[in-house]
This record gives sequence, C-alpha cells and structure tokens, in this order.
Amino acid sequence: MDHNNVTKSAELNELLCRIKNGDDDACAELLRMYSPLVAGLVHMTMAKLPQSARLDEDELRQEAAIILYRAALTYDASDDVSFGLYAKICIQRRMVSLLRRHECDAEVEFPLDELPEETADNIDSDPSRALIEIERERELNELIKNVLSPLEYDVFNLYIDGMRPTEIAGILSISVKTAENAVYRMRMKIKRLLE
Repeated sequence: MDHNNVTKSAELNELLCRIKNGDDDACAELLRMYSPLVAGLVHMTMAKLPQSARLDEDELRQEAAIILYRAALTYDASDDVSFGLYAKICIQRRMVSLLRRHECDAEVEFPLDELPEETADNIDSDPSRALIEIERERELNELIKNVLSPLEYDVFNLYIDGMRPTEIAGILSISVKTAENAVYRMRMKIKRLLE
C-alpha cells in the first residue's frame, strides 16, 4: 500500500472515530466524500422504481444518507473490509428493500461499472470480504432478535422482506392494527439500538 493510500485510510478512520463520538461536522464531511456513491445508488434505484411509486429522489437520498451514517457507526476497521464496500452494501440493501416495498419484482443489482468512476475506484470488490459482511449482518440480526419480542421479530423479518402491515397481518394471522403497532415498536427499538 503506498503512502497516499495509508494517509487516506488514516484520515477516514479518524473521521469515522469522530462520527462515533457525535461530531456533526464529521458526518457532513463523510456525506460529502461519499456523495458520488450515494448519488449513483439513488440514481439506479430511481430508474428501477415503477411510475406509481410515491418515493422521490430527495427521499431516497435521505434514506441513503441515514444508512451511510449508520454504516459509519457500525463499521469495524479491524474486519479488513474497506469502509467504501461496507457502506455500499448497506445502502444497496436498503435500496433493494425500498424497491421490494414498492413491488418491483425485477432482480435488483447494482454493478460496480455503473457507479461513478471515482466511486468505483474507491470500493474494494474482493468477493471474499463479503463473507465478513455476512457475519456482521448475523451479529446485528442477533442483537435485533434480543431486543424484540417474538411477535416483533416475526414482523421484522417480514417487514425487511418488503411486506406491508396488511400482508404481515395475513401471514401471521393477527389484526392489521396489531401488525402496524408491532412495526412501529420494532422500528423504535431498532432505532434505539442503532443509536
């Protein structure tokens, strides 16, 4: 690794450390640094949304920015995965979830060659590192399972698969109101966990 890459890596790690310590300026800097990644993923998601979808580009950008922030909070540099790849995977998953929620049945992929050039250069595409991401996801899932009630956890699994409360109610044989309440409680508990 050359000196320039070592310096960039150290600067990024310092920035992520500042974000974890609640530095709002560091959050703004991270969003500026990764704006090409966010813009590329939002653009590809917008292209896949059906005309009837009620999401607009600003909403998707806000979602992506929130996920980028959460990625900064949960990233662990000792896992030997670049932050760029980790953030990209997190944002992609959220975009796929939104597409599913808006009934986009097409297979959704975000190939690296469709991203802005400067973003693709900064993302480590070593597939073996995705295994670390899978393990991290398992750990997060275990944490989520521990804070949710059994009903909320069932609702969570259906919700992240893109199902609406009315569909969840039918699958779990509960009222729509119970499903809506469980979705609300589940989201609040997960939000507190991520904070």
